[in-house]
Amino acid sequence: MEVKLQVSDVFQAKKRIKDYVKVTPLIRAENLEKLFDGAEIWLKLENMQYTGAFKLRGVSNKMLITPKEELQKGVTAASSGNHAQAVSYMAQQLGVKATIVMPENAPKAKIAGAKGYGAEVVLAGFTGQDRDKKCAELIEEHGYCLVHSHMDPAVIIGHGTVAIEALEQMNGEMDEFIMPCGAGSLTSGGSFAIKGVDPSIKVTAVEPKEVPLFTEALKADKALTVEMGQTIADGLRISKAEEINFEMIRDNVDTVVAVEEASIAEAVKLLGLKEKILAEPSACVGIAAMLENKIDTSAGRRICIVITGGNVDASLYAELINK
Repeated sequence: MEVKLQVSDVFQAKKRIKDYVKVTPLIRAENLEKLFDGAEIWLKLENMQYTGAFKLRGVSNKMLITPKEELQKGVTAASSGNHAQAVSYMAQQLGVKATIVMPENAPKAKIAGAKGYGAEVVLAGFTGQDRDKKCAELIEEHGYCLVHSHMDPAVIIGHGTVAIEALEQMNGEMDEFIMPCGAGSLTSGGSFAIKGVDPSIKVTAVEPKEVPLFTEALKADKALTVEMGQTIADGLRISKAEEINFEMIRDNVDTVVAVEEASIAEAVKLLGLKEKILAEPSACVGIAAMLENKIDTSAGRRICIVITGGNVDASLYAELINK
C-alpha cells in the first residue's frame, strides 16, 4: 500500500489542530533517572492532553479536514477506549453526533469518558473484528462518517504532531524517541515525523510480549494477525497489523521491543510514586523496556518517551500501586 505523505503534512496538521489540542508538557524524569545509567530521560505527557490521551491529535486532524456535510450525518468509531473519547470530544466540539463501538470488556473509565462527552456507546464483542463489523452496520444504516483509529492517513499524520512537538521542546537535541505500539498509528506517524526531520534519531516502538504484533510482522516482513494473550496494557491489545501501519513502521522504526507484564506493572508504579504521574499501563511500556535493559540508558544520551495516556480504572491503578 503506497501512502504518499510528506513531513510538511505533519507541520500543516500541527497548525490545523492547534485550537483543539493542548501542547502537552515535556518534563525531565530526574527521579526515574537514578535507576538507570546516566541518560537524560524526558517524558512527553500526553496523559495531560484533553481527553487524557494522545488520540485527540489524529482524530482532530481527520475531523477538521472532513467536509461538514459528511460530519453532519454523524460519526462513528471502533475503539477500546482512548480513541473513543477523542472522537466523542471532537464531535461535541464540532456539534455533531457520535456513536462509538467499544468492546464488552472496555474499562469502565473509558466508557464513562466517551459518554461524558455526549456520545452514544454501543458494546460489541471482544475483538477488533467485532467492533469493525458493528461500525460497518451503523454506517450502512445511518450513513455515519467513519473515524478509523489507525488506518486513516489523516489520523496517522495528526499523531505525528506529538513527535514534532517533543522535538521542538527538546530544541532538536534528542538521541532516541520511544513510543508504545498497539495498532501502530502513533508509531507510524511519530516515526515518520521524527525520521523526516532528523534521520539520525533512533526510533523505538514497545509492545507487550503478550501481543507481539509488530515483532512478528517484522520477522515475517508482512502485515499479519497474531494470537493475543492477556495484558494489562489494554490499549495495545490489537491482533491485526494493517498494511499502512506495517509499512510505515518497517520503513521508519529502528527497533521494536516486547516487554513482560511484570515490567509494565512496575513501570506504572514507578511513574506514580517517583514522578507523581498517573499513567495507564499502555503508556508505561517505554519505561518497562528500560527496566528490562532493552534501551541504552548510558550517560550522555537524551531519551524521550511518550506517556500516551492516563485513562486507567481506579481499582486497577490502586492494585498496581499497592503491589
